[in-house]
Amino acid sequence: MVLSMSVTFYRVKEGEFSRLVETQSITKFIAQESELSPLKFSLVGINPEQQIAYIVRHGRCDELRTWRLDNLGAYIKKLGVERWEVQNK
Repeated sequence: MVLSMSVTFYRVKEGEFSRLVETQSITKFIAQESELSPLKFSLVGINPEQQIAYIVRHGRCDELRTWRLDNLGAYIKKLGVERWEVQNK
């Protein structure tokens, strides 16, 4: 038997992402390498219970926010996140 999960993605700004982390609405974190910019990573937060994923976008435009991995690590560490996954292309 194969179960398929449908995950809904939302693009949110950094402030909203921080609020979702503080309220523990996000419990899984993934740094996904950009296909367009090698060694730059986007941040995805997932709520597996509700099957919702949030990806951080820029504040003024709807493009995905990317970081170098060291800067991304510092950002999510500041939010109190202790575990996260890294996915290359």
